[in-house]
Order: sequence, then structure tokens, then C-alpha cells
Amino acid sequence: MGLRKDFLWGGDISAAQIEGAWNEDGKSPIYRDYLLGGNASTKRSAYYRDENGEIKKVYVEANTSTRLPKGCKYVISDDPKDFYPNHLGSDFYHKYKEDLKLLAEMGMKAFNVTISWARVLPYGIEGGVNPKGVEFYREFFKECKKYNIEPIVTLYKYDMPFFYEEEWGGWSNRALIDEFVAFTKICFEEHQDLVKYWVTINEI
Repeated sequence: MGLRKDFLWGGDISAAQIEGAWNEDGKSPIYRDYLLGGNASTKRSAYYRDENGEIKKVYVEANTSTRLPKGCKYVISDDPKDFYPNHLGSDFYHKYKEDLKLLAEMGMKAFNVTISWARVLPYGIEGGVNPKGVEFYREFFKECKKYNIEPIVTLYKYDMPFFYEEEWGGWSNRALIDEFVAFTKICFEEHQDLVKYWVTINEI
């Protein structure tokens, strides 16, 4: 038995993994932006400043924010030898048009993507909407339509603004529910004419 004619054949990406442009056009940092590269035998690590101002390193999990001792803050190293893979990703933020053209040439008809919360609402409801973030996704969805690629949008996949985790305690704080609802409403209102399929949270 063959596939139905309306079967959505495509690919899947995460904004946190491929977009890069980690601090461009108003985007705020996410947890992964603080993580150095790892490999098959070594977990990823991050630098932090302790309550005495001393810089230290901790080994971390990529998908679960590692809580630091009270008074400590994650920091980004300015040493060029330190590699932060999520800062560049595959530079999708700047090269999405080339990437979509290649996907279309491969015959893909659907693309599961994420909208980065930290790019659209970088400092929460109080900080307001980042118009450059909204416009980026709008132009991306238009490019999808140009190639008849159906965007399937996941609203959360490990890319909340990091201050929510650092200052609010992340999802353990019920106040985050209202923030997430506000973010989703913005996405729906701004992109409802270009996006038909929505997924709430990846890997609940």
C-alpha cells in the first residue's frame, strides 16, 4: 500500500540547534547558549561566576538546565579557544533561503520547525515583542510557501529566554504559564495566515 497523496514528507529542526545568531536582532540568551561543545566521551560544560566573582566550570546536561549554587551566574567566555556550537548552529538564521531551496530540490513537502521564544519575546511580557524576531519567522514562512513546503510549527523546544530559568526557576514557577500563553498568542496572531499546523511542546 502506498502513501496517501496528502502525506506530509519532510524534515525536522530545532531553532535552538540550528539558527545561530544567538545574540542578534534582539534575541536574548537561552540555556544552550552558555554550553561549550562536548563529544561522545565528554559531557558539555559551562562557565559560571560564583558569589566571590571567581570563574569556574561545571559539566551539564544539554536539555535540562543545571541549577547553580545560590549567588552564581552562568557566563560566556571571551576566550577564542572556547567553542559554543549553538552560537552559530548551521547559521540557519542567515541561510534559511538556501536551505529551503535545497529541501525543495529533495522533494520535501513539510518542515517541522520551532519558533524561538527568546527571539520573539526575549525579556518576557514586560520586555515586549521583538519585531525583528516576528519578521524573521514571517519571512521564513513565506519562503516555505514559495516552495510549497508546509511548515509544522512547534512552540517550545528548549529555547525559553534564560532569565526565566535563572530568575524564575523555569517551568517550576506557575507564573511562567501566563508568559507562555502570551508568547503562543503572539505567534498565532502574527503567523495564522501562513501556518496551518501547530504543536505546543516538544517531548513533554
